[in-house]
Order: sequence, then C-alpha cells, then structure tokens
Amino acid sequence: MAASGSADPYKVLGIDRDADTNTINRAYTVKKYAARGNDALSQQIEAAHSALMMAALSQRMKGKAVNKQVAYADTEPLFPWRPKRWDATPKVILIVGAMQMAMTAYGFNAPNMSKVIGAMLIGIAGNVLKQNAIAPPPKDASMATEEEAGRAGRNFVRGALLGVGATFLGVLLAGSPEYITQIVPSITLPAVFKQPGLIVSLKIAGAAISNWIMTAFYY
Repeated sequence: MAASGSADPYKVLGIDRDADTNTINRAYTVKKYAARGNDALSQQIEAAHSALMMAALSQRMKGKAVNKQVAYADTEPLFPWRPKRWDATPKVILIVGAMQMAMTAYGFNAPNMSKVIGAMLIGIAGNVLKQNAIAPPPKDASMATEEEAGRAGRNFVRGALLGVGATFLGVLLAGSPEYITQIVPSITLPAVFKQPGLIVSLKIAGAAISNWIMTAFYY
C-alpha cells in the first residue's frame, strides 16, 4: 500500500489506520487543496488515496472482513447526493441547537408557518457552512482547477437541498396527526390537538429539530 516508494498512505494523508471513508476523503480533499502548485506532493497525495481505495478493493476480493464504509469506498454510490454521516464540532452542535430551540419556543409562543421558513433558513446556512468546511472553495479563483472553481456552487446547492429536505421531513412527521385525519376522516384526534395553533407549533418544532439533526450530524 505504498503511496510513493515506501511512503505510508496513512501518514501522507495524516489519518489513523481505522479511518472511515468520510475521514479518508476529507483528508484527501484538504491535502490536495493545500498542495496546489506542488506537483510532486499532489502526486504523492493522489497515490496515497488510490492506495487506500485499491487496498479496500483487494481486501473485498479476498473475502476479508473490512469496515463497510472502507470496503465499498471505491464503488459508485447509488444516491451520491444522499445525506452522509459527519458529526459537527460540539460548539457548532450547541450553537445550532440553541438557535433552533429558540425558533421552536418562538413558534409555540406565536404559531405561524413562517417560522418553519426560519428554521429551514437556519438549517440551510448551517449546512452550507459545513459543506464549505469539508470542501473549502478556492481562495484564489485564478489558480483553481475546474473542480475547485465549481465547489462553492455545489456546496450551496447541496446545503440548500439538505435544509429543504430536513424541513419537509420534519413538517411531515410533526403534522402526521393532521394529515391522517384528512386521509381518514373517520379518525378523531384527541382534544389536545384541537387547541388553536398547536399543529402549526408542532410543525415548527419538527422542522427545527430535523434541521438541527441534519446540520449537527450529516453533510
């Protein structure tokens, strides 16, 4: 698994030997960006990444048990835009959680579907910032490769899609009692659900919680 001569690919990428696919690819992206303009170092980083991917393929072909994420890292994902697990830092988790909690409290105090949009916008902002941290856009556009030049746009689109998706899922789950009675009129909700604004408040809470989970633990 030598990246270049006797170079250890794990050392080249600066990762532990039990690193999962996300960690390997993040290290590869960061190292490649830092090595721009240094062809020799870029080739070493490319070789290290390729070595780890080929090693996973070799292990799988031999029938050896390997980490599931690493074992299939060299295959094309069926849904490349699906959310992937990536924990944010504790500070980010707490800050985003506090913002979404405030939005939830505001929603119960003054129920209005516009608060759902607020929770979604917080989620989109957090997701875009997380995308930019994982795959930083180039600081100097004139020296960026074609892939790097489109990174900012892709990060925004992905962050927006994650925020919209999380909002839709949260509203759908939180508003399920209302939707069930609309589909099956014979079902009667408990009296508590008939309180003015309660269903709207639950939808706001659902959107806020769903967006917090997405921002904190996925990318």
